[in-house]
Amino acid sequence: MRVNSVNSKAEDLFVQLFCETFGPDKAENLYIQYPFVDIYGGRRTIDFALENADMRIAIEIDGETYHNPKKVSDSKYFDDLLKQNSLVHEDWRVYRWAYNQLAKQPEKVKDELVTFLGDTPFFNEFEDFLPAQQGKTFELRDYQKEALENLRQMREKGETIALLYHATGVGKTVTAAEDAKAAGGRTLFLVNALKLADQAEETFKSIWPEASRGQYTGNAKDKDAFVLFATVQSISRNLTEFLPDSFEYIVVDECHHAAAKTYKKIFGYFKPRFILGLSATPERTDGEDMLELFQNVAHKMDLKTAVEKGILAPIRCIRVKTNIDLSDVRIQGIKYNAQDLESKLFIPERNRLIVDTYIQYAAGKKTVIFCASVNHAAEIAKLIRERGFKAESVSGQDKVETRNRILDRYENADISVLCACDLLNEGWDSPRTEVLFMARPTMSKTIYMQQLGRGTRKCYGKDEVLVFDFVDNANMFNMPYSLHRLLNISQYRPNEFVLCPANKRRLDSDMLRASEKPTAYLDIPIDADDYEIVDLFNWQNEAKDMVSQLEFVRMVDVQAETVDKYVREEKIIPDLAVPIGDSRRFNYYREETVRMYAKQFRWDLITGANIKDKFMRFVRQMDMSFSYKPVLLKAIFDHIDEAGKVRVCDIVSYFIDFYEGRKEKGLPAEKETSIFQKGGYTEKEVERNIFANPFKRFADMRFLQRCRDIEYIEINPMVFKKLTEEDKREILEVCEEKLDSYYGRIII
Repeated sequence: MRVNSVNSKAEDLFVQLFCETFGPDKAENLYIQYPFVDIYGGRRTIDFALENADMRIAIEIDGETYHNPKKVSDSKYFDDLLKQNSLVHEDWRVYRWAYNQLAKQPEKVKDELVTFLGDTPFFNEFEDFLPAQQGKTFELRDYQKEALENLRQMREKGETIALLYHATGVGKTVTAAEDAKAAGGRTLFLVNALKLADQAEETFKSIWPEASRGQYTGNAKDKDAFVLFATVQSISRNLTEFLPDSFEYIVVDECHHAAAKTYKKIFGYFKPRFILGLSATPERTDGEDMLELFQNVAHKMDLKTAVEKGILAPIRCIRVKTNIDLSDVRIQGIKYNAQDLESKLFIPERNRLIVDTYIQYAAGKKTVIFCASVNHAAEIAKLIRERGFKAESVSGQDKVETRNRILDRYENADISVLCACDLLNEGWDSPRTEVLFMARPTMSKTIYMQQLGRGTRKCYGKDEVLVFDFVDNANMFNMPYSLHRLLNISQYRPNEFVLCPANKRRLDSDMLRASEKPTAYLDIPIDADDYEIVDLFNWQNEAKDMVSQLEFVRMVDVQAETVDKYVREEKIIPDLAVPIGDSRRFNYYREETVRMYAKQFRWDLITGANIKDKFMRFVRQMDMSFSYKPVLLKAIFDHIDEAGKVRVCDIVSYFIDFYEGRKEKGLPAEKETSIFQKGGYTEKEVERNIFANPFKRFADMRFLQRCRDIEYIEINPMVFKKLTEEDKREILEVCEEKLDSYYGRIII
């Protein structure tokens, strides 16, 4: 079967450009075909979705025919507008590219991705299908010991969010300090006002004197303190200064005052083991329940905890080996090339194996089979029907009425098997589903988790869910996810629990030791020789503890081109090189490797302690092929605010005024190849020129950076805060000297 839809090509091409821009490790959290509901309740999908502490990002790829307002009907065009407006209404940031832009202007698209998302963005995993963390609300009464005992018992039960309220402030901070000390982990204490940080610090000092304390506020930045007292505003603006797991315990003081959006930003980033909210009331002034708000904005309960606590169904697994070899299937980060994959999977032998496995081990049970394509799903459903069982295929291409009718028959009537291409890993689940067939290879952890979530809901009469992993041969970089690789479990025995409450695992073990078979084993031929060690190598996990080549460049005082050259000449050997597309590689390095090469080539490592001195040396030694670097610095210091930020539009205006001013005086603006000498340019072309040349040089060295608000750039705060007035005067003097020297030798 051939894959020739623009949609598949567009997905492959966009993921490739995304990986080339940010690295394939960042693509792990790129959600393809993300489901959402428009303002009229209509179910829709976003081509690509991303989420971080600041925002949700929707990326749409427009085909030249099916989105072009000149080539589609009015109703289709109006429907596209409704979709976009609904996303904006729900606070999504929406970015759109046409397929031909991806194909014909890839470098421009990559530049725009950096502009919109930042050069080193951080993205969260989507956790929609997981249950919320469990918690309790209770009042602080006269007995503080009772409150501390309640908190201790909550942690023992695996509950992770508590709301402690009392009409007065007496005792709440003392209780928080006592409980944080008992928990023993690094603690973040959030306040809404600076004076409250001082008061809380005094309380902790008296109760937990051995723990180092510090503040992270407007002026103080003691980020390494074991107990950190911080204003909500300072933390929310500087989240990336910390790692997501920096704190095990977070206290939120006066939490009924803060906005839900602020909580979502902070709790969507950090992953503490316990959250304690302190409040005068269990409800906000708008009537919203505080505990429910915390549960909604915090990270969801992880899968392992949810199953072990009995919230989700226990999971058994059987691995089914195939003779399919995916080793030469091309990959774009976390996505297989659609055409390559189809050519490998859509063969009779593999399809028969899927159907035979269902007939032999799961016949008649409510089963969802995840397939590689719409046609693949239709073929599997047809083969199962030919064997006498009711099966239907479903996909996002079905009409809504048809799809709903099939899903209703599966849930409440005669259909036993659903064969799904894309639909059922998006916003649908069936508590009655007993069996899942993972017959669609995927390198996306998000997609595998979403598929698994379709069967983990509990219902009456359902004891567990059985997962069949169809294991195809692959190489180390395009190995698909399986349940054991997902959960990092290296030992496999057929039909054994991979996740379950402890008492169920003990019961299975006791029966097997007594030479009795658990009920779930009766229909499965299990042999002692079926034991297997699973290869758990996962390049995504390896890359998490490394730095990309982009980050390598920012760690040393050398240009990106030099590092690229040394890699090509094999003077620098990456610790991990991940293939992207046909021939490209994305390189990763351990930090000790970076330090080794820095020492070998006598490059200085750039640190917070020396970055300002590096910046001043870079200015003094500016090499110039064009006049752009000193003009950029002059523009920045002409318009800079007290925070070290400058509007991009002001820099663009400065560039235009500078070069047009030279022309008006009869002086050369630049070399003949420069847009400023040629003339006839637009402001957008000037902006692109600035970011392609002078800005990139400074950004490579971490001296300048784009702000999250893309209308601004800023001097690295570690540089700006250390610049004296004398430093600024020297910078401007050096710029004038460099320009005088440059124009003294320029040949027009």
